[in-house]
Amino acid sequence: MKPSNAMLSRSLAALLLGAGIVTAAAWAAQPEQPAVSAQAQPASKPINKLCPIMENEVDAEAPTRQFKGVTIGFCCPGCDRKWDRKSDEAKMALLTKMSPESVAAINAASSPALKIARDYLEACGKADVKALDAIFLDKGRATVSENAGDEGTWEAYRDHHLMPELIEMPGFVMTVVKEDVQTFGTTSIVRQIGSFTLPDPNHKELTKKYLAAVTYVIVDDNGTPKIAHLHWSSRAEKKPAADAPATPASGHGAGGGHEHK
Repeated sequence: MKPSNAMLSRSLAALLLGAGIVTAAAWAAQPEQPAVSAQAQPASKPINKLCPIMENEVDAEAPTRQFKGVTIGFCCPGCDRKWDRKSDEAKMALLTKMSPESVAAINAASSPALKIARDYLEACGKADVKALDAIFLDKGRATVSENAGDEGTWEAYRDHHLMPELIEMPGFVMTVVKEDVQTFGTTSIVRQIGSFTLPDPNHKELTKKYLAAVTYVIVDDNGTPKIAHLHWSSRAEKKPAADAPATPASGHGAGGGHEHK
């Protein structure tokens, strides 16, 4: 009997969780990259460190070019015109040699799976349940985990946790500082790390920052990419007392009365 997409995605998700790649603490320990919005529009700052034409460091004052969804910088005026005369194949060859980070960003920008992950954060910000339903496998085929705990199906998580929380914090925005995508056949794994702020539950006039990481297992559902498994991990940022244990936050918010059993 051929295993279903849901069975495969759950098995894969279990392996990922066991490997410990979805915890916010582990991600937060890594150096931060320049922040992008939840929609992750192409940034004006060049993605590459070295000029693909002259192989010198990129000059912030030099012209830039948009290429396949990312911004390419150069070391001096004139390199941009040489770049313009090259074919797309030649441009990719230069970037592969001089700027692997640009190639990774281009691959991510063209990934349908990454778009689904960004659509999820955008829909959360709008509390748009219709848009959220459209990007998950339906009829109980998608599952959700939080802080390594099983939350059941997408529908259960949506009704009992996510939507009530989003109603309590309208305009939720997660600032993504790092994201990547890996694809295995028709299954992709997208990871995002970032942060969000909410009113401090003990001091309503203040805000509190939370570190967050989201991992998505995205599968092909009759030609359409859909989320088969979502894992959300977050914790309040702790600044004083470095030896004090961090308190995990529940769901997208914290201390809002939605304790996840």
